[in-house]
Amino acid sequence: MGTSNLEKVRRPQSLTTLVTEQIRDLIISDKLALGEQLSEQDLSEQLGVSRTPVREAFQRLEMERLVEIRPQRGTYVFQYNITELREISELREILETGALRMAIAHHPDLLSRVLSEKLEAAEAALAQGPAGFQSYDSAFHESLVRASHNREIIEAYLRVSGRIRAIRFRLTRTDERSEGPSRHHETRRWRQIQRGRGSRR
Repeated sequence: MGTSNLEKVRRPQSLTTLVTEQIRDLIISDKLALGEQLSEQDLSEQLGVSRTPVREAFQRLEMERLVEIRPQRGTYVFQYNITELREISELREILETGALRMAIAHHPDLLSRVLSEKLEAAEAALAQGPAGFQSYDSAFHESLVRASHNREIIEAYLRVSGRIRAIRFRLTRTDERSEGPSRHHETRRWRQIQRGRGSRR
């Protein structure tokens, strides 16, 4: 029996994964406020699932530090102070800059094409307002990191990307603040790529 036309079986996402994604999105979009206490019962009813996947989702989100589980007290959405904001911004800069250098060194043309596509999508989303821009902006940054093809860097970035997105959503809600990242993307992208090409000559 020939197997050339067979397709790989795609495994459906687990219920816990789906619930985790839902709660993560609620936190990122500020539908669940920073510091808010979360109820397994309320969320299970709202999402139409049992309390077990919600409890498991809390455990996953705690690993991303999007929630804090306090024994005997409950589960709370994360909060941050000025020191934590500075530190996560520094970590983000290190990861993204390192990933960009690697992508420039190994696949500059592919990097330029991928980021150009993301940038065009972001510009179109910006025309629809700040809310539409957020998801595209995050995709731009994640594509930059994934272009490194370094699994350790990608996994490290994904562990903190939820908090980064949640913070950025709260800081870039107006049209004026959303326009800034878009212009910064284009300038940084071309400067870094051209600098990387020049260093190899």
